[in-house]
Amino acid sequence: MKVQIINKYKIQWEDNYKKVFEKQGWDVAIARKQEDIDLDADVRIFMWADKMAVDTLNQVKDNRNIVFVRRYEYFTGAIEMIPWDKVSKAVFVNDVFAESFEKRIGGIKPTVIYNGVDPDAWTFKERAHGKKIAVVGYVNLKKNLPLAMQILAELPRDYEMHLAGAPQDGATVVYVNHLAETLGLNVTFAGQVRSMDKWLEDKNYLLSTAISEGCPNNVIEAMAKGIKPVVHNWPGAEQIFGPLFAQPGNKEINPNLVFNTVDEACVALSPRSEYDSDSYRARVKDRHGWGQYDKVLDLIMEAVK
Repeated sequence: MKVQIINKYKIQWEDNYKKVFEKQGWDVAIARKQEDIDLDADVRIFMWADKMAVDTLNQVKDNRNIVFVRRYEYFTGAIEMIPWDKVSKAVFVNDVFAESFEKRIGGIKPTVIYNGVDPDAWTFKERAHGKKIAVVGYVNLKKNLPLAMQILAELPRDYEMHLAGAPQDGATVVYVNHLAETLGLNVTFAGQVRSMDKWLEDKNYLLSTAISEGCPNNVIEAMAKGIKPVVHNWPGAEQIFGPLFAQPGNKEINPNLVFNTVDEACVALSPRSEYDSDSYRARVKDRHGWGQYDKVLDLIMEAVK
């Protein structure tokens, strides 16, 4: 069977999808541009609900198509433009977007599958509280760095904030540098990082202050290394990173990793709170490991029946 992954970006999780499909003996091809899309493929996986998905789905005659809606697409008009009758499965990585999609579109029931990683690709070790906070992602307004700076300002002055990611918004960069100088905060811009696994190695926390996320890989990857995540309560964060409980009779396998206020974040970033590397890693294996790719494989099996 020929599977085509339509993905305009080269992102790390793409290779994991290929591995899962190729284990089935399937022919897997990647399409980055519209002209590379094979209209005769047995099944197509659109990694984004974008213009390429709209244009292609308006050409094909079958419904052996799986469309991911990750985050930003939800705030565009592409959602209304997609001919959903030609889509076998609509996959969301965020429960809140999935729920509102049903009200907004109807006609197709969304499937929620959180982002997955290969846990073994990340160097794990037992870690503990410390002074180094990592913030990962493009430097833009969505990442809500003003909140990160307010949190840092309330922590002891020997705390450090390290930001990895290319700048996308110059005003945010100027603001962060200005506030760091004004308040005497220790902030370092690392820019685009070649090896995130190595860069994270000496960090104690992964802080996510975004106003909106789908299912952020940067948080999951840090957890795979045993690093404590501290996640702002953007829509859907509670469902992904809130408290989890094991089967009846077993202890809670993870505390709440989500905060609402600056004070709550400061407690999570201090020795006053728990730090449990094993539980962060276990949570990744349970909810964000290879099983997530297998779930997509199952959807394809259903689509081609």
